[in-house]
Amino acid sequence: MKFDLLVIGSGPAGYAASIKARKAGLSVCLVEKALAGGVCLNRGCIPTKALLYSASLHRKAAEAAPFGVHGAVSFDCTEVQRRRREVVESIRANQIAFIEKSGVTLERGSARIESAGDDGKTISIAGDDGKRKTVRAERVLIATGTKPALIPVAGCDLDGVFTSDDLLGDNGRLFERCFPALTIIGGGVIGMEFASIYSDFGGKVTVIEALPRVLANMDREVSQIITMILKKRGVNIITNALVERFEKAEANWEGELSCLFRKNSDAPETPPQSVASNAALVAAGRKPETDGLFSPDFSGAIALTERGYIRVNEAGMTNVPGVYAAGDIAWGAAFGMIPGVQLAHTATAQAERIIDHIMDKTPAPLGAIPVCVYTTPEIACAGLSTDEAKERGVPVVVGKGVFGGNGRAVIEHQERSFVKLVFHAETKALVGAQIMCNHATDIIAWAAQCINAGITAEQIRNSVFAHPTYAETIAQAAEAI
Repeated sequence: MKFDLLVIGSGPAGYAASIKARKAGLSVCLVEKALAGGVCLNRGCIPTKALLYSASLHRKAAEAAPFGVHGAVSFDCTEVQRRRREVVESIRANQIAFIEKSGVTLERGSARIESAGDDGKTISIAGDDGKRKTVRAERVLIATGTKPALIPVAGCDLDGVFTSDDLLGDNGRLFERCFPALTIIGGGVIGMEFASIYSDFGGKVTVIEALPRVLANMDREVSQIITMILKKRGVNIITNALVERFEKAEANWEGELSCLFRKNSDAPETPPQSVASNAALVAAGRKPETDGLFSPDFSGAIALTERGYIRVNEAGMTNVPGVYAAGDIAWGAAFGMIPGVQLAHTATAQAERIIDHIMDKTPAPLGAIPVCVYTTPEIACAGLSTDEAKERGVPVVVGKGVFGGNGRAVIEHQERSFVKLVFHAETKALVGAQIMCNHATDIIAWAAQCINAGITAEQIRNSVFAHPTYAETIAQAAEAI
């Protein structure tokens, strides 16, 4: 059996590429070794956001007295997890149905590239029984994504030290084990979202981050304000600190852990500090998922980075003609992308452009990429921050709007938040946006479109924004310059 395209991995990149290629008339085989939907649907974006929504409802209900709503509030972990599974399973069923309806051949098993000659690629697929069958394809797209990386310290193998994959596992038992106290290693997007989940459910959360601030890749003010808000909710955030080891503590309850860490400012002879909790979540990075992907004969043919990511060129192709890579597994400036961006929507966009390239169409550059954090309040950014503009030598002016007088924000008792618009100092075209408020992750799509289209401050100021909405503060930010 031979296909025009074989796709390995059914996450955002693999799914999008398969559907678009089939619509373009190509014969497509999509191979998935686990659950359809990949990490994003099963152990990433969707289950995390389902938990975040339940947690935010709990916190809002607990704080509802000023709104005239009274009553005791509690939550049931079993029901929270049931809801999470329902959401994931519903979306997964819809995706599988659409794959099959589209005419894509869905194969269950582990794909391994055996060879990649000019006359086609040979791929073997191992099923649950271990037996392999062989298929051929004109082209191959690798979209296997990443998996959590553990930090290289003693005690990471102890019971109670988990990754996000563990806590988002199907039965939800490990999620419940993290109450009442959880230590989170890493203050990036995953770490901060889990800090929101557990603190909104009333858990005691400690975040340990090696860098000087959490969400270090985002605008400095975003980092400062979310730190202030979470600390106000009881989250202990420790920055400039490195974990040395995990130990079993003298437990007041079964499974208690001690996380020993040292601040960067501590003298070498100073004993490490420690924090005790029921469990620890290691959210300090991810690594490429390439296990078993290449046969012994083919291993080494694909160029990898030092960290094991697959190198791609500006069209998403590897150094082997006809073999592409998209999504988190890929590393390169494909379609103008910044290497190392690991986002579901970027994976989708990149994969769709690879299909355009295969079909001899000219793919559009990716442009500004929205980056979202689903804490409360939400955080969303696109384009350049002021620090990034300075590093690149781009002259900018900044307009800022705050939500103190915004009617919708006052109604919803929005915590301290803002809209920051970064304009080119000479052309006044929008080059960046940082938004922190309820619904920021929805508003940012507008900002990315404006950046890509070169919309100016005057055009934004002259636009009419509905009242009362959070978006009204955008006009305030444009007016400010």
